[in-house]
Amino acid sequence: MSSLLVQACSKSKNEPGEAIPALELYSGYFFNIIKKSMREELFDEEMDICILSAEHGLIESDTKIEWYDNRMNAERAVELAPRVQTQLRETVSETYDEVIINVGGTYRLALEGISDAVDAKVYYIEGEGIGHKGHILKRVVRGEREPLTEAPI
Repeated sequence: MSSLLVQACSKSKNEPGEAIPALELYSGYFFNIIKKSMREELFDEEMDICILSAEHGLIESDTKIEWYDNRMNAERAVELAPRVQTQLRETVSETYDEVIINVGGTYRLALEGISDAVDAKVYYIEGEGIGHKGHILKRVVRGEREPLTEAPI
């Protein structure tokens, strides 16, 4: 089963001085979990990652971007929503069986109604605090699906 993980960007970033793949740029808690699973060769081979960026919208994890300082707010999320939803619909179409979303409340505004817009099951990572969500993310990127919640955003 092919999966697409939609991961929100993070405030914490490396500052390489040049454009680098988005996955390498972000250094927040969830990105550390993802990268550790990759280093340990435990990352689900059937899973691809895209990142919902406050600056760039929806980007693939290997898209080269430069450091930036722009935080997601409600206005920006609503502004990005049409483009993000179109991109996600096109990306998911005939490629993925499921979409797994790990974003916070403000980012969800950019994805509102996405479960009805894509032809795939949509799940989201939900938990009591960042630590609980991180534990679920770790299990999910290693191939487990049990802790996921299927529900519309």
